[in-house]
Amino acid sequence: MEIENQENRIDIPTLARTIFVEAANRGASDVHIDPGLHELRIRFRVDGSLSLYTTLPMIYHEQILTHLKVLSDLNTTAVFTPQDGHFAVNFMYQDDVTGKTSQIIVDIRISVFPTTHGDAAVFRLANSVTHILKLEGLGMDEKTLRKVRSITKKNNGMLLITGPVGSGKTSAIYSVLQEVLTPEKNAVTLEDPVEFHFEGVRQIQMNPDRGLTYASGMKSILRQDPDIILIGEIRDAETAEHAARAALVGRIVFSTIHANSSIGTIARLIDMNIEKSVIAYALNGVIACRLVRKNCLDCKVEYKPADELLSLLSVDASVHKFYKGVGCKSCDGKGHSGRTGIFEVIEFDTNMRSMIVEGASMADLQKYVDQSGARSLKEDGLLKVFSGVTTLEDIVAVI
Repeated sequence: MEIENQENRIDIPTLARTIFVEAANRGASDVHIDPGLHELRIRFRVDGSLSLYTTLPMIYHEQILTHLKVLSDLNTTAVFTPQDGHFAVNFMYQDDVTGKTSQIIVDIRISVFPTTHGDAAVFRLANSVTHILKLEGLGMDEKTLRKVRSITKKNNGMLLITGPVGSGKTSAIYSVLQEVLTPEKNAVTLEDPVEFHFEGVRQIQMNPDRGLTYASGMKSILRQDPDIILIGEIRDAETAEHAARAALVGRIVFSTIHANSSIGTIARLIDMNIEKSVIAYALNGVIACRLVRKNCLDCKVEYKPADELLSLLSVDASVHKFYKGVGCKSCDGKGHSGRTGIFEVIEFDTNMRSMIVEGASMADLQKYVDQSGARSLKEDGLLKVFSGVTTLEDIVAVI
């Protein structure tokens, strides 16, 4: 796209649009604008990794940031204060597989933070060409899919999806919601922000500045006569309590929570002072997830991982073959293309509920889950390694 005007100077609005359209086309989740001593770096985060898109002279830094602040309704004179806002970019996108052209609206959240060289900015992209996946598109095998669908088919109760930042929780929870939506059910969501828009769903954007938080929203949400409630994230004890109580009175509740494992989610709720009996009977299940990079299909070759990795994961190299991408034109020399999920799913049964009510330790709960045949994140990851989908290095990096 042409980004210069007749005076041979950069057209700032056109340049800004070019950056975000290119980011969306590459499947970037974030765009970073980093001011330095002599140059301005523009970087894209694709498949979890940052890479340089372009550099510009620092003389354009203030112009670009001012333009983007105006789009986001931010204070253009505040240069030493963190700010948050959002704007949208729309463009025509052509699918490489089907050839179909459609209009894409990219919702962009901006976070501006002062540094020694001026304002740095990070832009989170949503509603890009990476559309909402169905459950089977997340990377679950048939056994895991059956267990998740068993949980989602229940008429009431809560399903929590857990993991650290960037683990795929949002994609997973939207896929779960898409799985259960029907015209006969009234679905209401509380989100911050609303990242994907669903037809026929009452989606509510949180606005803490005006008193609309997850906790306050949950106090009134039952008056909306919901069959399904989606809470973007459980961040505090009050929200957790309201969510669990809604599940106990007959609603289907989906949410995310930060914890390192499925069992860790139970410990997190206990730390929030949620009654053990409420946890036991409100929860139907927990899904822990991580995202790993997929090997490029066009350049993956067999290799032998380092002995330290094999030892760390207790893997016998004489029994299994391992593959990794070496870089080619298809993957832009990276060796990987796209990401997939690894999962650990716990479906609560009578014994599990009784153990929680009786105050069983997390170690005993984990032992019970292991003995029940539930697959751990490590085991699910290794299955994808052995099938050539990803590498041992990627599994170690996320678990």
